[in-house]
Amino acid sequence: MRFRHARRFAIVSTAFAAVAAVLAGCTGSAASGQPGQPSASGRGLTHVSLGVLPITDDAPVYVALQHGLFDAHGLDVTPVTLNSGEQATNKLLSGQLQFAFSNYVTTILAASQGAQLRVVADGAQAQPNTNDLMVARNSPIRSVAQLRGKTIAVNATGNIATMMTDSTLRAYGVPVDSVRYQVIPFPDMAAALAAHAVDAAWMAEPFITESGEETGAEELADTASGPMASFPTAGYATLRSYAKANPAVVTEFTAALVQAEALSANRSVVEQAIATYISGMKPALVAAVQMDQYPTALSRARLQRVADTMLSAGLLTRPFNVSQLLSP
Repeated sequence: MRFRHARRFAIVSTAFAAVAAVLAGCTGSAASGQPGQPSASGRGLTHVSLGVLPITDDAPVYVALQHGLFDAHGLDVTPVTLNSGEQATNKLLSGQLQFAFSNYVTTILAASQGAQLRVVADGAQAQPNTNDLMVARNSPIRSVAQLRGKTIAVNATGNIATMMTDSTLRAYGVPVDSVRYQVIPFPDMAAALAAHAVDAAWMAEPFITESGEETGAEELADTASGPMASFPTAGYATLRSYAKANPAVVTEFTAALVQAEALSANRSVVEQAIATYISGMKPALVAAVQMDQYPTALSRARLQRVADTMLSAGLLTRPFNVSQLLSP
């Protein structure tokens, strides 16, 4: 097993002077108002709340904010930062949000249980080392096989974290029921590892890079590999009832995100956005972060891959046709 953490962090700080100057003038949220009503800013924009996570997967949201794309589409979007896709989906279902960024596992699981959801835009597709199992510096655990009987931190259970981790455990012959999952928010995982409160942690970027720099955490395994390579991880959803009542808002929201995802193909654009919304992220670390891919079009085949994998993993008890998530 190959351990590493220093390879991401040998960065020449002077290369970031220009980026820092840009970031100094950026903000990460929009003015608030009532959903479906002009915002309090007086700009005549329709206000919506969007549930997001403090990870790189939803960087296009902040690219859209920085570049005024939501404004250009008549929207005043307020990001609401949450700990998991499960939280975001629950708040969406309760009417506290108009849109939610969530991992597809959570979205499909909710829909399979009767939630009337519609996926309006793709979000992220995993790339190498964007979703890793991490261990503390100098941990005695040097192989995934040694996780049998151990405790692994995840940001939520029954979601993309546990499904990707289970896949990696199976690849190394570790029974998935032999490990214990402990729910810990992403920002707290590095400290939990350092304190030996858990034996390993499933992290998404930028917390992989940040934990390596700040606590010396080491990468045990890339869970976005093997059967989970290039896996569709997350997207943006709304309630079907909201979409029917506000078709123009959904159309403009999707259009703005697609434009932002296209811009996000340029890594420097994403780098400029990350430090504006991830608390405590040092600008000098941003260039070391491994980035996801941000698809600009929804694909039924990609989304069906998630549902089929969930069925094989036992997260679904019967096949699920994702077409119901995509139809108007």
